[in-house]
Amino acid sequence: MGKKYLITSALPYINGELHIGHLVGCWLSSDVYARFCRAMGRDVLYIGGADEHGTPALVGAMKENMPVLEYTNKYYEKHLRAVHDFNLSFDLYGRTHTELQEKLIHDLFTRLDEQGLIEERETVQPFSVDDDMFLADRQIEGTCPKCGYEKARGDQCDNCSATYEADELLNPRSAISGSTNIEMRKTKNLFFLASKIEDVWRKWLSQHAPKWSKTASAIAMGWANEGLRDTSITRDLKWGIPVNKPGYENKVFYVWFDAPWGYVSISQAATKDWESWWKNPDCFYAQFMGKDNVKFHSVFFPEQQLAMNDNWKTVDLLKAVNFLNFEGGKVAKSTGNGIFLDNALDIAPSDCWRYVLMASAPETDDTDFTMTRFAEIVNKDLNGLLGNFVSRVCKLSQKNFGDVVPDGNGIDSKLASQINEKINDLTNALEKCEFRKSIVALRDIYGIANEYMTEKEPWALVKNGDMVGAATVLNECFQLIDLFARVSAPIIPDAAAKIQKIFAGEHDLSWPREYEHRIANGEKFTVPENLFNRIELDKE
Repeated sequence: MGKKYLITSALPYINGELHIGHLVGCWLSSDVYARFCRAMGRDVLYIGGADEHGTPALVGAMKENMPVLEYTNKYYEKHLRAVHDFNLSFDLYGRTHTELQEKLIHDLFTRLDEQGLIEERETVQPFSVDDDMFLADRQIEGTCPKCGYEKARGDQCDNCSATYEADELLNPRSAISGSTNIEMRKTKNLFFLASKIEDVWRKWLSQHAPKWSKTASAIAMGWANEGLRDTSITRDLKWGIPVNKPGYENKVFYVWFDAPWGYVSISQAATKDWESWWKNPDCFYAQFMGKDNVKFHSVFFPEQQLAMNDNWKTVDLLKAVNFLNFEGGKVAKSTGNGIFLDNALDIAPSDCWRYVLMASAPETDDTDFTMTRFAEIVNKDLNGLLGNFVSRVCKLSQKNFGDVVPDGNGIDSKLASQINEKINDLTNALEKCEFRKSIVALRDIYGIANEYMTEKEPWALVKNGDMVGAATVLNECFQLIDLFARVSAPIIPDAAAKIQKIFAGEHDLSWPREYEHRIANGEKFTVPENLFNRIELDKE
């Protein structure tokens, strides 16, 4: 099958409900690209999973008063349900709390330690006197030292994306009890000496970052300007991967030292042949994520891969998107603002969400998503241009020619020229993972088909007795319907499968290089149920 393609989708934390931001931020974009690559005949390994370690799971489990493993199992099942509901085609949607992951991290840590890249340092960590425990990153909140945001976490600010050490946080308080009785106490931690491989990483970044999305490239180059800092890779926690070094029995590895390697351990669980992707310099590796994860995928993960000096495959295309807000505000379960995946399908089928979210992908700036715009796009594009065209062609043809495709006499050259231009635009957009552009090109293909039918008026030809002319036009329209299935499949796979089933013959969903006639004269077809229905919003 030629070149291998490794595709990974950022691993969402296991805590709390998933929402449309997760869907557009990493899941959908990676799935559309994976489906496109498979349709192109490429050898694809597409990996995702749940990030189970670190403080988010601990804090969440405490809030729900349940053991942490029981808590992560509960939310992992919710992840799997969402993966199924939104038709995500992962080869494996795994998790990071596995024996494979623990063995991998232990082996990698040992290798880095043997190479002199791990150093023990005494650090000062926040200790909650009232909770009687050291507070890890998400167990402490305070004011960001960079931008002044008052709900910053212990290691990272969600407002400005800055990262820092916990002792730099201003006005700290326990996220567990709310107590401000915080003392800075000495403890020992292990540090990864990123400074030792900074030159290697900088050279690598200069060769790779220009090929990434603008958001990803800008964030990564920002870190290059600031310079690499040696990073603490252990935490005073009981949940996570235990540190395999004497004297560190009561600590675990920092989640960001552990999580990105989850892609590898999940790959190991998915296929025995995992090294043909992860240790193959000729493999093409694409990563998908929200902008808040860029630092860890452009700095933490690749610097460790490069430090190993063990032929690990680093990222070729890093696609990061900005934040998707909802109705003017941030998506938040606490305020009830947003669409959460456990009830999104009560509003509309998964294809509607897939199409509209790709049309709204926040590729260059934070984007506001509204239900009014959602309904407009579904009603105009999916129900109007696509669904109505398919329905009209099938019903008009059945009424006048029975349940077989009317005879045609070759491709309409003017139509083919128009369509081929848009197939080329769509292919290029998907190849570059420019999803808004891909929706524009796909919509144009639907539009050209509708314009063709409006111009040719097969109903008028029937009325005037020109059945040969009407048959020719309707045959062309059936060829366009077949094309619709192929070019739509990466984005709206359910609709593509329904379109495919209209025809009695077997027609694959391989990616078209150009418009062609694949549907034979006289092939049987079935009039489908409506592909889409209009969305009527409640007017309150």
